[in-house]
Amino acid sequence: MYKGKNTMLVKQQERQQQETVVKGIQDLNVGDIIYYNMDRADGIVPTLGYDTRLKYVVVAGAKSNAKEVCAVLINSDHNHSPAPDWQAEQYLIRQADYPGILDHDSWIDCTDPKELKVSKIKAKDAEKKGHLNDLDLKNVMKHLKESSFIDPHLIKVYGIDKFKD
Repeated sequence: MYKGKNTMLVKQQERQQQETVVKGIQDLNVGDIIYYNMDRADGIVPTLGYDTRLKYVVVAGAKSNAKEVCAVLINSDHNHSPAPDWQAEQYLIRQADYPGILDHDSWIDCTDPKELKVSKIKAKDAEKKGHLNDLDLKNVMKHLKESSFIDPHLIKVYGIDKFKD
């Protein structure tokens, strides 16, 4: 009997995971938190000895052709640079606001958005884990719109400039 209950639990977990897997652009909205296995082509440096790294990212916009999205990384620390202007663009999100997603308080890096192909996100079975709350989404998008680190053309191409708070 125990084995049967365990099998049912595994099947339920698999079903829930399938429901969160990104199947296409229709599953990606501004503010969505995605768990994605990124590589160097996505603009990250994997941990030494690995080719990929699982990261949480927040969707910030999409190209009009719906083939790419712009996303910002969620990092567990914000000590990548001591520069005050860089530090000011690290947006703190609280673990308490994202239980089941974050294990601790984390920072959204609003200095270096990544341009990600939707086909690759889909092929790597990225999972949609949640959505930023309204206040965090508003503040992150404001940081992105006003950032001196981001090329204004990128802000326009991905529709970040059109975000209404």
